[in-house]
Amino acid sequence: MENSATTRYLAEAADPDSALRTLAARTVVPAEYGKAYGHVLLPRPVFVSEQEIGAFADDLAAVFRILVSLPDRCFGGDLNRYGAAIGLPGELVEVMSEGATGDPLLYARADAFHDGTGFRLLELNVGSELGGVDSAQLNRAFLDDPEFRAFAEAHDLGHTDTMDHLVAELRGAASAVADADPVTPVVALIEGPGALGDHDSVFLSIQEDMRGHGIDLLLGEIQELTRQDDGKLALRGHRVDVVLRFFAAGQIAGDPVARTALTRLNQAHAESRTVCFTPLEGALFTSKAALGLLHAPAVRAELSDTERELVDRVLPRTWVLGTEGSDDALAHARAHRASLVLKPGIGYSADGVVIGRDVDDSQWGAALETTATRDYVAQELVVPALEPVIDPDTGDTGGWVANWGIFVTPRGFGGAFCRALQPRDGAVITYGNPGTRGTCVFTYPEAEMEKSRI
Repeated sequence: MENSATTRYLAEAADPDSALRTLAARTVVPAEYGKAYGHVLLPRPVFVSEQEIGAFADDLAAVFRILVSLPDRCFGGDLNRYGAAIGLPGELVEVMSEGATGDPLLYARADAFHDGTGFRLLELNVGSELGGVDSAQLNRAFLDDPEFRAFAEAHDLGHTDTMDHLVAELRGAASAVADADPVTPVVALIEGPGALGDHDSVFLSIQEDMRGHGIDLLLGEIQELTRQDDGKLALRGHRVDVVLRFFAAGQIAGDPVARTALTRLNQAHAESRTVCFTPLEGALFTSKAALGLLHAPAVRAELSDTERELVDRVLPRTWVLGTEGSDDALAHARAHRASLVLKPGIGYSADGVVIGRDVDDSQWGAALETTATRDYVAQELVVPALEPVIDPDTGDTGGWVANWGIFVTPRGFGGAFCRALQPRDGAVITYGNPGTRGTCVFTYPEAEMEKSRI
């Protein structure tokens, strides 16, 4: 995505002797961050106007508020009816709604493309089990480099530290616990049964970053939480003030031990002995099928003109398929393969995603058949503007597709990072694809954009 900061960075990095060209290769990152991401760094950071990304974060907050209102506005307050409308199995709805208040915390990360005119929302991940919260470690490492620091100062670049937002929320949550020290609460990152080792390098990087913000983070799994005599939970003998939830509902449903442990956690949360950040209630609104409801005629009829304008501006047209989808939606999907993407309503790392233009009619038809038994949506294909990146070795400039991870919290825009992929390496941008690279985001003031136009 070309903008004033990108143009200036590329102009300087085009000089073979410029230190900016080799920035990522020579930057010294924190140890655990380096183990997790040091081998997959994009050669440069990406840049965006602070006004533009801040406004998009405001739009995300407004979309979140609409989503949270849907059970009451369109389903009579019945979470089971709402869950069925987005294809959630009853057991998942039961797990997600235990202790639900109807007012989940706004803590979310959007996955978005920028199409050259603005950001377009691909999915909204609601809840605390989010990767990328430690990405500002790379911002800080880049700024420790004298050449980049000079560039950043010359162009008034800034960044928002997601961990600042998260730690502020954790300390605020701890204030509800009578015996907690809100300055240095005991916080435990809790995964599902047997899952902590699946992403240990990521969790150690988060732990490393949080330590730099004054909190020593414990790591554990939900079945390890025990209840003390006073109702407080403990992890391997450490009394826990706040649980940073990294387990998902799917890891709990169908596991009696985990289900009992969840009830224990929810009870401690209700009694303000150990706070859960964030309860699973938010997962009711993280399905891509929930976004699909915003385009359903019956739901749109309940939205205001302002809300409909917001949905149409931010969200690509999305159709709910599966058992709750309409015949018209399925017929549209069959007829418009090249302009659509099939996605599971709830899924991770692009599992089950089928991009219509990358398959033939037979493969597309087979993919549509699977939607009959699983929550799926068809979403309008967004063609992103490419991020120009100079290859440090050859000096050639290539275009990369960037998937923006944009956080929004009660404090507003909560920071961002990018994962990027060259088109020749496929279309699925996850670290499971060996061509994917990651980087941090710097913002520049809108005045810089105006100045570049003069």
